[in-house]
Amino acid sequence: MKEKMMFGGLMKKLAAILLSAAVILSGTAVNTQNAYAAAAVNNFKGVWISYLDIQNHLKGQGQAGFDANFSAMCDKVLAQGCNAVIVHVRSHNDAIYPSAIYPWSITMLNGNPGFDPLADMVQIAHSKGLQFHAWINPYGYRPNQVTQNAHLATNDNIVAGVREIVTKYAVDGIHFDDYFPALGAAVTNQMVSSVHSVCASAGKVFGISPQGNLDNNRAAGVDIDTWLSTPGYVDYLAPQIYWSDNYSKAGNVTMYSNRVAAWRAIDKAGIPLYVGLAAYKAGQPSAYDPGWGLSSTNLATQVDKARNAGYTGYIIYRYDTLLSPAAQTELANLKTR
Repeated sequence: MKEKMMFGGLMKKLAAILLSAAVILSGTAVNTQNAYAAAAVNNFKGVWISYLDIQNHLKGQGQAGFDANFSAMCDKVLAQGCNAVIVHVRSHNDAIYPSAIYPWSITMLNGNPGFDPLADMVQIAHSKGLQFHAWINPYGYRPNQVTQNAHLATNDNIVAGVREIVTKYAVDGIHFDDYFPALGAAVTNQMVSSVHSVCASAGKVFGISPQGNLDNNRAAGVDIDTWLSTPGYVDYLAPQIYWSDNYSKAGNVTMYSNRVAAWRAIDKAGIPLYVGLAAYKAGQPSAYDPGWGLSSTNLATQVDKARNAGYTGYIIYRYDTLLSPAAQTELANLKTR
């Protein structure tokens, strides 16, 4: 009996050692899981800071002016009650940081500014308690064209570029938006899976914000069904559901709620979903989506509906909307959520 007990004890110790080794070997995945789970639990509230916002507020600044202006932008995000910024760092096959792969951005900067804007932005955001997610247009793609040097728009460069960022900078995650050239699902999926692995190895989250129309994504080879049914592609998805619930000329289509439900229905793997909000439409009546002119609580109600459907956060498009007089009432109502 004593020998059996000793043998059992040894086996338990061996199991513990093996378990520890497994945790060490898979620790990157565990870190990623914990990171995005924490973001979900904490109610992710982000603001997209696009290359357009960077042009308007940061381009052409020396380091002191750049840092002061970005600090003020972060304060505005915090005043809106948000806890994360998603900042364009590569928009047109160029970079807002010193890269061994991509040239300095002319779109967002005037070339090499003589300092590292990404390092400064990450430090400033974190000093204020904001998460910082580095936003990339992976292929430098805009509608119907690859911008700048098309030879840079390869899967190998995209993956290496992501590795460069997550290795050199204390970003909280990598973020792609909805611009994917029609390369086919197999090619895009290979890239997305590789980027996820690189992020996981660094303990960072990786998310994508596809356009809100599911059929348009599928037609373009953006494989949202696989991403939401098979672990190993994304840590969250933030579909851009940019409609009201009074859509169409008659205002009788609940387009927002329909799309919220449709995305939730294909989320077979339980991937965290954040809703992309069209704050830029707030207070802007439209003949085809009159709901934006009929209510001052569209955004607040949309967040409530998304949460009720199981979404765990939202992202506002985009920073300059926080300054728009037409959106202020909607944003004030959203802030209470």
